[in-house]
Amino acid sequence: MRKKWIFIGAAFALAMTLTGCRDNAAASIPQQSSQEQTQMIPMEEAQEAALKAADIVAADADISATTLSEVAGVACYKVEFTSGEYAYAYTINAETGAVMEMSSQEQNAQASGTQTETADPAAPAPAQNATGTGTVDEAAAQKIALEHAGVKAADATITKSKLDYEDGRQVYDIEWYAGGAKYDYEIATDTGEIISSAYEEKTMGADSKNVTVSEADAKKTALDRVSGATDKDFYEWKLDYDDGRPEYEGKIIYGGTEYEFTIDAATGSVMEWDAEKVR
Repeated sequence: MRKKWIFIGAAFALAMTLTGCRDNAAASIPQQSSQEQTQMIPMEEAQEAALKAADIVAADADISATTLSEVAGVACYKVEFTSGEYAYAYTINAETGAVMEMSSQEQNAQASGTQTETADPAAPAPAQNATGTGTVDEAAAQKIALEHAGVKAADATITKSKLDYEDGRQVYDIEWYAGGAKYDYEIATDTGEIISSAYEEKTMGADSKNVTVSEADAKKTALDRVSGATDKDFYEWKLDYDDGRPEYEGKIIYGGTEYEFTIDAATGSVMEWDAEKVR
């Protein structure tokens, strides 16, 4: 009986020793991270991604700032640059190079207003006449639209000015008449950015079935409205007739904006003009 208890005790001690060895061996093995450290793209690659998204070559852009920050828990580069008459701000995913956010606006509109300071120095400052909460009020939105259209407030009859939503973004929808033309603008409430703008001539010239304005002259009229654009930026162009009136219909895509327009082929005047950011 005594030998039996000695044997059981020895077996128990051996089991405890083996267990301890296993625990010590496991503890000595370095613990591997469940996920390798994420590699970020170089800053230059983020700049290239922003310029490509804006359809602007590096030689035509002046990059003013590129900073690394975080948006919604994602590391990102904020790239700010100017080209022609526009200022651009792009947010690029620092891991994939994908465009997360973008905005652009005319520099003269940006410079003419009062801007508030933001907590993030890399973020573009709110547009002109912003309130202390970082939003643009209705009067400021109307001023931005009128100045962009080159129309004096005294000459405009505003028929609609209301808050609306465009692709989930809050905007002011503003319409007015001036000089026989109708204008339709959408202004972002958070930055004062012009989301879209439309112009339609309501006072037509004399009817004529003859095309007296050449295609080259009509294209020049359109290009004069889009600083920096050239013939290669025309994506649509045709001569058509509306109630017997000849007109050129075209589309230009340049600098991240799509322009659609109609030009009277008898008088050369711009009858319709729409501009909208390409998202």
